[in-house]
Amino acid sequence: GLVASAQFLPFDWCKNGRAVPMIAFHGTADRAALYHGGKSWVAPTPLADIPAFTASWARRNQCNQTAAESAAAADVTRLEYGGCADNAAVVLYTVKDGGHSWPSGGLAPEWLIGRTTGSIDATSLMWAFYREHPLRRARTSAQQR
Repeated sequence: GLVASAQFLPFDWCKNGRAVPMIAFHGTADRAALYHGGKSWVAPTPLADIPAFTASWARRNQCNQTAAESAAAADVTRLEYGGCADNAAVVLYTVKDGGHSWPSGGLAPEWLIGRTTGSIDATSLMWAFYREHPLRRARTSAQQR
């Protein structure tokens, strides 16, 4: 699960092709890990565009190419890629005008991290997601026979 985070390494660096469920939460006004990617004051190496990163993870998990978008709250949209291999869904919660913060997490200075939403609770949503989409155990060569 990712909160206000992005990957800067290319997917081909990971040699394990196993489908891995993924849930992410990201604010559109995050000044540390920019929503549309690039360098920031904490990331001298360009970070990935969050929607593109999520779509790449969905392709890696062999999900449907079209994601279902819905409103999770007045300031939060939910994008879900379903039909994935091994039930390894990919979900992105986007917080409109959200900063570099954990939704419903502890209060931190807004002047430093930006706005924190209380409309959703990232901890409980993440827990429910991974209960519904557990990581499937990798089969050993003996089990595959």
